[in-house]
Amino acid sequence: MAPSPWNARFETILRRGLPGLGKSEAPAADVPMEAYGLDSMALIGIVSALESAYGVSLAGQVTVPVRTLTAGHLWGIVSAALQPAWDTGRPSPASGTARGQAPWIMA
Repeated sequence: MAPSPWNARFETILRRGLPGLGKSEAPAADVPMEAYGLDSMALIGIVSALESAYGVSLAGQVTVPVRTLTAGHLWGIVSAALQPAWDTGRPSPASGTARGQAPWIMA
């Protein structure tokens, strides 16, 4: 069996929200979570728990229907939300000031 692409925290949250997932069974990355008992209310709980656990907002990111959403797809959404913004700390063209703590001084 291949190792899961996500970390233990993600799997723990999935386990709490997927009543049909056996204790010794790991969710498959490519199987719709509906097969493990996911419904729209359970998805709301899982998304809320993921947002709290990872300190991210997933609002508007989970756009796949519940019946086809897989654990792999949901992990991809969480992973993307965890990626740093590449322009943090760069000068804003509109204001001419830096956002955040820039390592340089604006003249």
